[in-house]
Amino acid sequence: MKVAILESIVMPAGHEVEFDRILVDELNNQGHEPVMLVPENFPFKIKYNAKIDYLEGGEVVTYAGANRFQKLWLSVKRESRRRKWFNSAYKKATANQYDAIIIPTATYRYLRAIMSTDLKNSKIPVYIIFHGINQHEKANFVKQAKRCEQYNNIHLKVITLRNDFKNDGLTNIDLIAPPVFKPQDLPVDKELTYNEPLTLGFFGQYRREKNVRFFLDAFEQAHFTIPVKLIMQGATARTEDSEEFEKIIKEYENVPGIEFWHKNLIGEEWQKALLGVDVIIAPYAAERYRYHWSAMLFTAIGFYKPILQSPEMNPEVLEAYNVGEAVALDSIPAFTRQLEAFVNSYPEKHEQYKHGLLEANKAYSHENLLKAILR
Repeated sequence: MKVAILESIVMPAGHEVEFDRILVDELNNQGHEPVMLVPENFPFKIKYNAKIDYLEGGEVVTYAGANRFQKLWLSVKRESRRRKWFNSAYKKATANQYDAIIIPTATYRYLRAIMSTDLKNSKIPVYIIFHGINQHEKANFVKQAKRCEQYNNIHLKVITLRNDFKNDGLTNIDLIAPPVFKPQDLPVDKELTYNEPLTLGFFGQYRREKNVRFFLDAFEQAHFTIPVKLIMQGATARTEDSEEFEKIIKEYENVPGIEFWHKNLIGEEWQKALLGVDVIIAPYAAERYRYHWSAMLFTAIGFYKPILQSPEMNPEVLEAYNVGEAVALDSIPAFTRQLEAFVNSYPEKHEQYKHGLLEANKAYSHENLLKAILR
């Protein structure tokens, strides 16, 4: 099949970019022909192994550098252009240019827009992907999903590990499992070879919700029976975040075994950093991780790294596969004890984590994702 991926979100790197690459590569692997269907002058961040086709309706609209009032105007402009892009996609579909369309990252606003365009009458399947539905946005999603039910070729795919729609009576949604994120340029050690010191990695953009000081205090107080090293990376986009992270570095720079990286990690450098540690730490205490799949958790699985994570972060994964442990974040002493127990038992348990990671990679494979989307 010739499958168009209708992408209109511009990101410097990260989740959306990698998710599109997963779709393109797996479409190619399964014998399909992917096409990136994008607004004119779309600024691609990486080169996809796909042809490019352009939509009519204007360029993408971003909020970069805009103040609050400018964002209000830009949001209206974006909604207007989204409708034009969808009408353009419909024209291409009716001209038999594609066999299916995938919209890779959507919100309920996309459904509202589709209902105002010809795309709702598409003669080919349109698969719209939602990366989880928060409780506060669920009512809006259900309302718009019900409006779509009469249109047989509009298929809603919600990536989730839970079913929050049992009592909503929707007939046009399909709940599908997330995919792992895998390194694109470097090989993976699936054997989980144990080396000393055991290296823990704390990666990603610095945000207050990541409990950085909480974790650093626990690491400082813990008593380990094996050599341990902690790499603490913080990517900062705002001046206040950068200043705060530098303050943290100063506070803990004399703690033995901690190495701080205040920089962005992109592409092969990001892959090398993740592959260079033994365990990934992700104590992100945010309720939204119950509803949206965690990119860091599924990166850890795809890179074959056991994970120490918050209980909120997709708990269904740890219930099904022994890929790490959920840690208590209500007190430093409790967390310290769990950190000690995990680290000190790692030489005996890493084979168990290896088996769990192998099984999880099968369950959350790119092959399974694409089959579920096109189902």
